Amino acid sequence: MSWRATKGRLAIYQKKREAMKLKSALFILFFLLFLSLPSQASQEKNIIIGFGPGYSFALHSYVASWELDWAPSEIYFKERTRMKHNLNFNLQYFFNKRLGLQLEFNFQKISYFSHLEWYGKWLGNPDFLDPEEMIFYEINHIEEPYTKSCNLSSLILSVLIAERRYMNQRMFPYFFAGFGVYLLSTDKDLVLNRWRLGPGKTGIKIKGGGGLKYRITPKVGLNLRLFFETIWRRFGRNSATHLLTGTDQFDFEWYVYSGKVGRVQGALVKSFTHFGLDISLEFWLKRKRN
Repeated sequence: MSWRATKGRLAIYQKKREAMKLKSALFILFFLLFLSLPSQASQEKNIIIGFGPGYSFALHSYVASWELDWAPSEIYFKERTRMKHNLNFNLQYFFNKRLGLQLEFNFQKISYFSHLEWYGKWLGNPDFLDPEEMIFYEINHIEEPYTKSCNLSSLILSVLIAERRYMNQRMFPYFFAGFGVYLLSTDKDLVLNRWRLGPGKTGIKIKGGGGLKYRITPKVGLNLRLFFETIWRRFGRNSATHLLTGTDQFDFEWYVYSGKVGRVQGALVKSFTHFGLDISLEFWLKRKRN
């Protein structure tokens, strides 16, 4: 085994250890917080079931829109990722008038547009001693523009902090923060292997935000919230300014071997954050008072 291969495996192993440390720290944090919540409980408790639609939008330009046409002899590539509507179902349990937990299932629609014309790539010629000598390898991989749909499903456990003075307060603001897991369902060859989020279908999702609850009746209410979600990937680069572009962003050797297009690790981002707004109809199932 070469030193380069050994070094690459060590780097992958180190990144796996960092991801495991992050998962362990988050799990311990929420476990300790979960243990502390019952001590804050009183006889005033609320159980709430909510569901409703929303809409999300992405702010990261390197995922939302990316166009490369500055190398006309090698490549023309344009892609666009759009966050669309979402639907959430949640179960909330308030230990008292201020603290609670929320288990939420979220279904998010995403669309991915791609137009790739990969004409060729300049390579170093091993037959020449001069490293400046280059040869042009013809590829001529031409695709028609296409749009694919993606489904992002997630399950998240969050801590709720409400700002209310008494249990039957009609309207009050609240804040929440939590983490969970997600599952991405879409075409592997035409989406997962190409976009800057990488080929993985599962990973960690962090979610937070705040909103306003309004009780129409003692048992029915509305919930308007603004939130952010961060998809955390195992591999990728933290800074968008150092992402590989042009023909360097695609795995040339893998394309020659398999005929499939895929991005290299240096062209992937490690995390992606999007924002959203949703409104839910809530049912207050149980309420106890001193």
